[in-house]
Amino acid sequence: MGRMKFEDVLPADARARWDANATFWDERMGQGNAFHLQLVEPAVLELLRAQPREKMLELACGNGQFARKLASLGVQVTATDFSPAMIERARARAKPFDAQVEYRVVDATDENALRSLGENVFDAIVCNMAIMDMSAIAPMFRVAPQLLKPRGRFVLATMHPCFNSNNPMFAAEFREENGVAAETFVLKLDRYLSSHAYQGLAMSEQPIAHFYFHRPLHELLGEAFRAGLVLDGLLEPRIPDALTSARWASWFNYHEFPPVLVARLRASNQDRS
Repeated sequence: MGRMKFEDVLPADARARWDANATFWDERMGQGNAFHLQLVEPAVLELLRAQPREKMLELACGNGQFARKLASLGVQVTATDFSPAMIERARARAKPFDAQVEYRVVDATDENALRSLGENVFDAIVCNMAIMDMSAIAPMFRVAPQLLKPRGRFVLATMHPCFNSNNPMFAAEFREENGVAAETFVLKLDRYLSSHAYQGLAMSEQPIAHFYFHRPLHELLGEAFRAGLVLDGLLEPRIPDALTSARWASWFNYHEFPPVLVARLRASNQDRS
């Protein structure tokens, strides 16, 4: 199956696929793989500026890896995911942070479920590499100003809409420059502006493909802006030069293209000092 419309993806099907992948994903991800630890986590922490004793909400927490990282920094975390199997795996890994992390099954596309989490409760919300897995993002953006305390922030990390979330093609080319053969890694794209869903594998040997939802940048951030959020921090982390791969179709060889976009949002009616 190729590209689809968002509405062609049944929510129950999307959840069932993550339930089916939960055990594999937990075992493979563990406390974080190289992509997350070298690229995603440092950028998210830079914009999040987590402080001890803060209360944070994580949306789509997966196996709880980042929630546990926040807990290790002294943060009190409510970690949510729409997959009961993922939450079960996260709870099994919670020690020694049982007192600092509360895991709950909550669908981030369900506005009422999000509103039930409270009002002016959290110093920050974080959604870490999951927006591209959501069929709807407007609900969480609409609810964010209610959930956040004054001067609260919403930090999100996602596959970069320009380079990564639209399923790019990897290519390696050889060229001769001044008598020297050089290998160049390039990306090929055949679509960007059209929103679409497709099935893909985040990790090789994953039991079942899950759904991705590509949105161009103006649609992704536009949903946040329509909800009264403003952008006040943006990072495009690059693969460190020291990280390479013998497999040419690997992001670890594409150092000039950021595979991840990390943004910080705040309510427009709040003091951003």
